[in-house]
Amino acid sequence: MRQQKDLQYWDDNRTYIDGNTARELSRQAAQRKEQVHQEYVERQEEEQEQRKRERRTRAVAQRNRERALQISPGYVLFLTATMAMMVMVFVCYLQLQADLNKRVQNVAALESELLDLKNDNDAAQKKISNSVDLENIRQRAMDELGMVYPQKEQIEYFEVEEDDYMNQYEDIPER
Repeated sequence: MRQQKDLQYWDDNRTYIDGNTARELSRQAAQRKEQVHQEYVERQEEEQEQRKRERRTRAVAQRNRERALQISPGYVLFLTATMAMMVMVFVCYLQLQADLNKRVQNVAALESELLDLKNDNDAAQKKISNSVDLENIRQRAMDELGMVYPQKEQIEYFEVEEDDYMNQYEDIPER
């Protein structure tokens, strides 16, 4: 297509030359034709060089693609070992997560049981407190057992530390 346009350009620029003055124009036209021809040849060479570069680039890219598709056995073994380790890590993580959830549920159940026991203990304490008549006990102790209130000289005062509890490490022996 391009060659047809170039030939058409050459045909359009041909003129009939006659006489001495026309010879100068003829030389200029010939130089111009030579220059156009030289530009055409250079363009053709540049296009050929461009096509060669593109072919080389395509060939290199094709070799790279082929190399990328070929995986060595060592690389496959490395990937397999890596994947196996990742699976083991994920399994261990999931086991730890399940164990943690189980322990949290166990703690919640124990807290609930503790709350129930405290409520039962408070109810029993209230029942015991309501069942004891202190006035009746005082009357019986004074009348039947001979209890008397202490005299002032019999009372001794002592200081109590702020900590008014003790830790029991063993059961109290029965007598």
